[in-house]
Amino acid sequence: MPITGYPSSWRAPFSAAEILLGQGPSNASGPGRDAIYFGPITSAGSWTVNTVYEVKSEQEAVVGAGPGSFLHRMVRKHLKINPRKKLFVCPYAASSGAGIATATSTVTWTMSSGSNPTALGQTRVWVCGELCTYSYGTSDTVTTIAAGIAGSVNAKTHLPVTANNVSGVLTFTGKHAGASSGDAGHKPIHIRAEVDAATNVVVASSGHLGSVVAGADGATTEAANLTAALAATQASRYYYKGFSVWSSADTAVIETHSRNVSAPSPGLRCRTFQGYTGTLAATSTIAIARNYERNHLCWQKGSEHDTAELAAWLLASTSLGEEADSAFPGFDNYTNSELLPAAAIADWPTENDVNDAITDGICVITSNQFGANLAMHVTTRSKDSTGLIDDFRATETHRVSVMDDFVDTVLQQYRITYQAVGFKLMADPLLPNGKIDRNKILPRNTITPDRFLTWFKKRIQEFSDDGKFQDADGWKAGTVCEIDKYNSSRLSLRTSGRTIDLLHQFEMSVSETSPG
Repeated sequence: MPITGYPSSWRAPFSAAEILLGQGPSNASGPGRDAIYFGPITSAGSWTVNTVYEVKSEQEAVVGAGPGSFLHRMVRKHLKINPRKKLFVCPYAASSGAGIATATSTVTWTMSSGSNPTALGQTRVWVCGELCTYSYGTSDTVTTIAAGIAGSVNAKTHLPVTANNVSGVLTFTGKHAGASSGDAGHKPIHIRAEVDAATNVVVASSGHLGSVVAGADGATTEAANLTAALAATQASRYYYKGFSVWSSADTAVIETHSRNVSAPSPGLRCRTFQGYTGTLAATSTIAIARNYERNHLCWQKGSEHDTAELAAWLLASTSLGEEADSAFPGFDNYTNSELLPAAAIADWPTENDVNDAITDGICVITSNQFGANLAMHVTTRSKDSTGLIDDFRATETHRVSVMDDFVDTVLQQYRITYQAVGFKLMADPLLPNGKIDRNKILPRNTITPDRFLTWFKKRIQEFSDDGKFQDADGWKAGTVCEIDKYNSSRLSLRTSGRTIDLLHQFEMSVSETSPG
């Protein structure tokens, strides 16, 4: 059976692999694993849309995408976590046209009596977990207090909002027009405020961006602009792809792209990363609708991070771990200094929430009084083909990562060992009893199915020795290599095996048996 995209009638030279994950009963990174981020730019950005740029510093993203743009924020977060490897971006235009709306929220200061504070104090506002403060005195008014906070917010140009004060009402406005800064259904940019007690000052916050005015896409949607940007990278290999968008429509566009480029032709395997901060039910709906092994959805309800930062945190952390080992075992309860807990205890997922999220293929971020952790690294491929029945075989991330690593390594070594030299192909020489003559001396630069099979089995053993495969002997025994009977120039290999399992759980039962 020829692999998808290459029937036996295909005659042009090629080498390709097809990975079928989750087949059978339940039971150091490869080449070209660069990262790329896709996001809209603001009017302050200088980059040309739908063009790929290599980024080596945060300042390049500030100038190119605009300060506080989602692309800037993703690059900023990524470089803090994994600055070593090459990093690329592909900007696209924000939504525009008729019907466009920009998300806003407010924080309002009032006095419980009189016009001034009765004592010295401080008011604090957090935007995406960033603390902005203003210390007031007894001569301040609600206008000067709000103006002080506005100055603090606007000085942090990496924030995704601007702040504008009118008589003590501070309006926060997203730097991106459209739905992605917060719409009626999802508000991913968190704003909260507090004030010192016993100073006569009262503060009220409308909460997440989009609570006062909901963002809305215009006639030209962000999904349409994202589609154009993805098309511009269709012929290039970028393994890790991060996105600031989070809607189901955007996620469908991303999956279509990923499926197309990850097919045997063109064979540019990739994985995609997105964030979400809404309810578990809403997140599960998005994940199950995708049910795709190359998509990762990072969820933290009520997060201090926006969706752009969550996507970048997961992508950068993933690439960092998998640089050391494509079967990196350390993602359970994984954290670093770049991950904040959700502010509200009510938003912390329970143990049952965590289990439900993982079962639905969600990379869930837990929160507690000590910090925040990635509970388990998974893909959204958590169901059978109907999307109704739990099927966890391809959900663990390392299964995808390891198999991508393996086929990338085999294809690369094949091209170096055989294709670059220009090998010839012939049938296996046989003994009079019909068995393969393995002692036969072959012509120079000539390969047979049996000799190639020996070479391929060494690749299996190498990955087994590295702790990425298990039951190497059974895997090798079940591998078949032959010349395509309809195309004598094609060497066709079929194999199936099992990646290593990770130790996720431990249990024990202890009984104390003092005599009665």
